Amino acid sequence: MRTLVVYESMFGNTAAVAAAMARALTPAGAVRLELADDRPDVGDAELVIVGSPTHGFALPSRLSRRAARAQGADASAAGRAGIREWLAELGAVPADSAPFAAAFDVRQAPGTAGAPSHRVRRRLDGLGFRTISEPASFRVGPTAGPLRDGELDRAAAWAAALLRAAR
Repeated sequence: MRTLVVYESMFGNTAAVAAAMARALTPAGAVRLELADDRPDVGDAELVIVGSPTHGFALPSRLSRRAARAQGADASAAGRAGIREWLAELGAVPADSAPFAAAFDVRQAPGTAGAPSHRVRRRLDGLGFRTISEPASFRVGPTAGPLRDGELDRAAAWAAALLRAAR
């Protein structure tokens, strides 16, 4: 299955989760792992997975990225466009070839209100993607991380479950 994993990452935690998913999916077909700032085209992807960090219970914005830089985030990441901008520019997908899709976020406290992955899922639904899973949240320690123990394994397992659901 051809898969596109699009992500935004400030401290490297979302990138690590996205990479774990890509590794888990590679045996099943071609996987493109892309930063949202690169404005990847969905192209011929059959499965699209979208991941974002959580900033103030929401998708990162230009302002929140600058604030993250002040907390030690990668300086180049603070100036990049992210999932919010990528989704705003993304056009509707053809109904006859709509890819399957799912969204995830990385946050300190999963289960609290305001998970950005829910907003991403609604946007994907609105563009005609066929979402196949409830959004997932992966837990990180303090603001800069690291990811909690077992989260990369959980990310790989979630990606494998998405693949099964898409078949």
